[in-house]
Amino acid sequence: MTKQIKFAVFLFFAFFISNYSNAQSTLIHYWHFNNYNLGAMHTYPIDTIHSLAADYSIHDTSKARILYSEIPGTSSSYSTYIDSVTADATDTVNARMGVIPGFALRVRNPSDQMQLLFYIPTTHYYHITLKYGSESSSATHGQLHQLFDYSVDSGLTWRTSGLSISSDSAWLIYHRTTLSFTTDTMVNNNNKLVFRIKFSGNDTGSTGNNRFDNVSVEGDSITSNSSVSNIEMDKIFISNPVKDKMYITIPDEFLGKAISLNCYDQLGRLKMEKTIYVNSNIIQFPINLVNGNYFIQLFIDNKATIHKIIVKN
Repeated sequence: MTKQIKFAVFLFFAFFISNYSNAQSTLIHYWHFNNYNLGAMHTYPIDTIHSLAADYSIHDTSKARILYSEIPGTSSSYSTYIDSVTADATDTVNARMGVIPGFALRVRNPSDQMQLLFYIPTTHYYHITLKYGSESSSATHGQLHQLFDYSVDSGLTWRTSGLSISSDSAWLIYHRTTLSFTTDTMVNNNNKLVFRIKFSGNDTGSTGNNRFDNVSVEGDSITSNSSVSNIEMDKIFISNPVKDKMYITIPDEFLGKAISLNCYDQLGRLKMEKTIYVNSNIIQFPINLVNGNYFIQLFIDNKATIHKIIVKN
């Protein structure tokens, strides 16, 4: 049986294992907004709205951010704003890490031309779940519906195909919304993932708002052990040693699926990443790496495998 390599990226070392066991769901990013007690930030006449970094991230809080912004094509004179609001007694849904109610993020009407963007890199994780608490200020003024989509390329294109739900109602008390990206493997191990909420349901006006709090992103580590079968993954072969091209042989089970490839050096530094769809049994990856040993992490259809390669130019 081919030896597999378990690569602990966050501790910057690699070691070998012979098989995988059960993965554990991990909190990747979390916003509780209790440190956000600032004045209002407006879109007009000067856009002063900036993104809000995660209060906690397993990666880097500066890379996980939430932004309330105008939908592309909206007039530059469109006027709305965000601010903080003191959380009420119902704001305990989805609280993590012992956080108590403090402040929440308040996105104000008019919001018909606004979007709430969640920049949530999922590097090294899959089985992604997003949860948050939200409420509408009133049935007559706050927006009643939240419409969801997401992007796997930093907002260049948008899709709904992998979402477990595509919308939710805004409640008059804090309500937890839970959604997962159940069928789209492009979401996994993706540092360009963006989730988006748009609003509808009430006439636009200058009163009313929607509040958000305790936003969490969770997933299973693909560098930790996995309960999936390795039968198919053991049929994947990588040409070795490697020069300017790397050839990967893929079994028929994975034809038509997306394959994500990450390459790390021996210090755990990401040197190359690429995602393509498998349309033949042999995939060719051009590479540009200096001589040395590397770890290739492949992720297909919720299955992960790691191979060691030697680059000799």
